[in-house]
Amino acid sequence: MKNRIAKSHRKFSVSEVLRSVAMVSMLTAAVSVLSLQSPLSYANAQKPEKGTATKSGDAKKGDTKARQGKGKRRGGRRGRRGRGGPATVFVDRVTKGTAVETVQVYGRVLARQTGVVASRTRGAIGEVKVHVGDRVKKGDVLATLVSNMLVAERDLKSAELKEFSAKIRTAGAQLRLAAQELERLERLRKSAAFSVARYQDKLRNVERFRSALAEARAKQEQARAELRMADINLYNANVLAPFDGVITKRTVESGNYVSVGSPVVTMLNEKSLEVEAEVPANQLGGLTNGIEIDIKPEFGKSFKATVRAVVPEENALSRTRAVRFTPKFITPDDTVAANQSVVLHIPSGAAKETVTVHKDAITQRRGERVVFLVKEADSGLSVDMRPVTLGDAFGLRFEVLKGLKPGDRVVIRGNERLRPRQKIKISKPGERRGRGGWRGKRGGGSKGGWKGRKGRGEGGRKGPRGESRRGGQKSGQEG
Repeated sequence: MKNRIAKSHRKFSVSEVLRSVAMVSMLTAAVSVLSLQSPLSYANAQKPEKGTATKSGDAKKGDTKARQGKGKRRGGRRGRRGRGGPATVFVDRVTKGTAVETVQVYGRVLARQTGVVASRTRGAIGEVKVHVGDRVKKGDVLATLVSNMLVAERDLKSAELKEFSAKIRTAGAQLRLAAQELERLERLRKSAAFSVARYQDKLRNVERFRSALAEARAKQEQARAELRMADINLYNANVLAPFDGVITKRTVESGNYVSVGSPVVTMLNEKSLEVEAEVPANQLGGLTNGIEIDIKPEFGKSFKATVRAVVPEENALSRTRAVRFTPKFITPDDTVAANQSVVLHIPSGAAKETVTVHKDAITQRRGERVVFLVKEADSGLSVDMRPVTLGDAFGLRFEVLKGLKPGDRVVIRGNERLRPRQKIKISKPGERRGRGGWRGKRGGGSKGGWKGRKGRGEGGRKGPRGESRRGGQKSGQEG
C-alpha cells in the first residue's frame, strides 16, 4: 500500500514538472514573436502611404505654382511701374510782382468802444433787464430804479417854482404901487403940500420893491433849475445803453442800492474792434498810414488790416511803439474777440519788384538748390533739373536771383524722386492717387477701384450662392 502511494506521488511530481516546463517554453516563444514583430510594425509606420504621399506632393507643387504666379503678377506690376512711366506731379508757375519781406509781431485785439455803464442817479434797483451776452441797441433800457422818491422830489421842486413865481407877481405889484405914489409926489414938488421926507421914503420903497422883485425872479430861476434836475433824475431812473454792443458783465441785482456813478453793467461794441501791436522802432519804416498787412488770429481765418495810427511814444525798456490797425472784414467775423492774441506780418522794408518761386519747388541735389522745370515736346511732358540762386523769403515764396524767369512751370509736389528728363503727367489740385492710379476728386471712384471688386469684380469668379471663392458676401467689399 505504501509502495503504491509513493509511486503515485512520484508520478504527480513528474507531471507537475513537465507542465511547468511546457508553460515556460510557451512564454519564451511568445516573447520571441513579439520582439520580432515590433521592429516591423515601427518600420511600416514610418513608410508613408502611396496615395497620401502623392496628394501632399501635389499640394506642395500647387503652393509653389501659386507663389510663382503671385510673384509673376507682382513682378509684372512692378515691371510696368519701373519701365519709366510718366510720374504724376503738381506744378506751379514762377511769378513776378511786388513783394515785401515781413517779420512776425504779436499783438492783441482791442475794442474802441467799451466800458462800464454807471447809474446817473441814486436809488434802489427795481429790475435788471439784460444778462451777460445780450446784444443791445443804443437807447435800450438796461435797468430801472425805484422812482417813488424821485417823483416826490420833482413835485416838491415844481411847487417851489410856483411859490417863487407868485412872489414875483407880489413884488411886481408892490413895486408898481410904490412907483405910482412916487410919481404923485413928484407932481406936487412945486406946491406947498410937498413933503421932502415923504418923497424920500417913497423913493426908498420903490428901490426896496425892485430888489424884492429881482430876488423873487432869481429864486424862480433857481426853482426852475432844480425842477429840471428833478426831471433829469427821474429820467435817469432808467439806465440806458449808450451805444450798440454786447453785455460782458452785470454788477447789480434787483434790490441793490446805487448812488451816482455806481457801476451797473459793462459792455463793448464788437463792431469797433482794432488791433494794437508793440512794433520795434527799427521796423517802423514800412508802416505808414493806409498800409495793408496780413493778420493771423490764434484761432480762425486770417484777415487784412490797415495802419490807422502810430503812437508817437516809445517804450524806453522794450524800444517799441504802439501801432493801431483797423481790421477790414469782408463779412462779419464772430471768431475775432477783444483781448484775442494775433500775429501780424509787418513789412520790414519797402516793397520791390522781384521774381518768386514756391518754396515747395526747392529741393537739394548734390549740395545744390535745384528745381524741376517742366518742358514740353512732341513726345509729351518731361522735366529738366535746373540749379537756382535764391534771395529773401516772402511768405510761402522765395526770391529767385538766377535760374528762372517769370512764367516757367516748376514741380512743387512729387519732385522728391524725379530724375532729369523723366516723363511726367500733371495733376490738377483736388486729385488724389488710388489703387488704380490717380482717381480725381474725392468721392469719385474709378472702374479699377473698390467698386469693381464687389464679389471678386465684374466678370470675376463667384462661388456658390453669390459668394466669392474667398468666402466673401455678395455685397461685401473684399480687400
